[in-house]
Amino acid sequence: MFIQPRPEKISVRDADMLCAATLAGELAIPMAIAKILVLRGLKTRDESLRYFKPDIAHFYDPFLFHDMEKAIGRILRAINERERIVIYGDYDVDGITSTVVLLRALRVLGADCGYYCPNRLTEGYGMSETGVKKIIEDGANLLISVDCGISAAKEIAMVNAAGVDVIITDHHEPKGALPQAYAVLDPKVSGSGYPEEILAGVGIALKLCHALGKRTGKSDEFWTMFLDLAAVGTAADVVPMTGENRTITSLGFKRLMQTKNPGLKALIAAQGLTGKDLSTGEVGFQLAPCINAVGRLGDPSRGIELLLTDDEDFAQRIAGELKTANFERRAIDSAMQKEAFAWVEEHCDPLRDFGIVIGRENWHCGVVGIVASKLVEKYHRPAILFAINDQGIARGSGRSVRGFHLHKALLECEELLESFGGHAAAAGMTIKEDNIGPFRTRFNDVVKSCMSIDDLVARIEADVQVSISDLTPKFFNLLKSMEPFGPGNPRPQLFCKALRHKYDPRIVGSNHLKMTVTSGGAVMDAVGFNLGDRFEDVKRAREFNLVFSLEENTWNGKTNLQMKVKGVEV
Repeated sequence: MFIQPRPEKISVRDADMLCAATLAGELAIPMAIAKILVLRGLKTRDESLRYFKPDIAHFYDPFLFHDMEKAIGRILRAINERERIVIYGDYDVDGITSTVVLLRALRVLGADCGYYCPNRLTEGYGMSETGVKKIIEDGANLLISVDCGISAAKEIAMVNAAGVDVIITDHHEPKGALPQAYAVLDPKVSGSGYPEEILAGVGIALKLCHALGKRTGKSDEFWTMFLDLAAVGTAADVVPMTGENRTITSLGFKRLMQTKNPGLKALIAAQGLTGKDLSTGEVGFQLAPCINAVGRLGDPSRGIELLLTDDEDFAQRIAGELKTANFERRAIDSAMQKEAFAWVEEHCDPLRDFGIVIGRENWHCGVVGIVASKLVEKYHRPAILFAINDQGIARGSGRSVRGFHLHKALLECEELLESFGGHAAAAGMTIKEDNIGPFRTRFNDVVKSCMSIDDLVARIEADVQVSISDLTPKFFNLLKSMEPFGPGNPRPQLFCKALRHKYDPRIVGSNHLKMTVTSGGAVMDAVGFNLGDRFEDVKRAREFNLVFSLEENTWNGKTNLQMKVKGVEV
């Protein structure tokens, strides 16, 4: 049995308290909020105001990309000469929104423009020979990749040989020699010229639209009207929620709540979110999975059609289809998750297996990434899952933990893989079935070479210590104004110590710990999802400490603040 220590390594982060005190005075905010800002690298009044009030003026000039002038010149020539442009997009939410943003913008400019999105099950990750052959046969003159292409040297050589120019827009790490494209817009390419390396694929597509608007004399509305789509793709791709990504999502979520895109509007309604505040949680857990679902189960084009259509009735039908597909995906996900957990419990030893690699014949290749994330969450180890087809080829997806760069690790296993691509936190790959065993050994060795057993125990780190009496509605509103949250700008984690029970704790739902805690006369409700196994420890404790996020809970029409518990220390 895989017995892992509980994630009880709780600590409170250190910060420059003099800087925090100065900021608290200048902004007239509580010291706890000021410390959280300092921990996010915001040390001056101006930096903090910029953080709290994102604006389109905060975007960099898109022409900082060295190849942007070439790309814009080639696109405008194609439009003027009525050449056929095809956008090649990836099949995830980032790729789908990238495709729609660029396609809509080019059609506004009068382009003859279509798209191609690969089938996840038959073509796999990135550009495929099948895809580029079809694009060539269909008479394309210019191919623009979005959210893919930087590792497709062979496929792009095929396109070039057919006399078709290629513009790459991507945000993934380059691998080896760059493809011989007409222009390359990827901030991770050395010498790209662009200062913001963390953009999602849809962020690069948006920068291309920004440049097109500037060069053609359009108003900012030409490209900012796509911020709702860009926010969905950015949040779904789980890129750092800092810099331009934070500006895109902050402004985009505001547009999303009044979106004019019929597909987005229909999907929001189908998920029961109309009129509600929308941020990374709603997008990541309710909207994005529906857009992703059809692609995970096969053809992603329905997601693209949803976001492209201007017909509200058609949009409602597709939104219903996507919601149904997501229910199907979740059922497959649940079954695979149980199998994966059982395999780890039977075959893995926490002192020996630093990385988890599993391959099964009956698994669905469109869901392996989701289950890999669940393995990382449960066992706090890099995890890669493969779905093996009847030709002996396995398609895989991996997820990582903090401090371990997954793409770099795959470079050290390259000779065992047929293809791969990705970044620090996630990657996709293909491998021959016979190589899965040797890959498991090599990958585990790579993880061991750069991580200790202590690194593989989850840490719960609080931003600041507070008392219950600090947790007022005003304090909560200041925390909420720090949204959107995500990597690089996580939801603030608070720490309260020496708490006592107001009433006996209890188990609610399937395995959730429900408490009412008190300290210094102040009282607050707390809930720890999936922390029911701590019930006996907590019940016996005379005093205990909690790490939590502060959230609103509405029940029977009444809204109160409550602690959402992340860790317990007794």
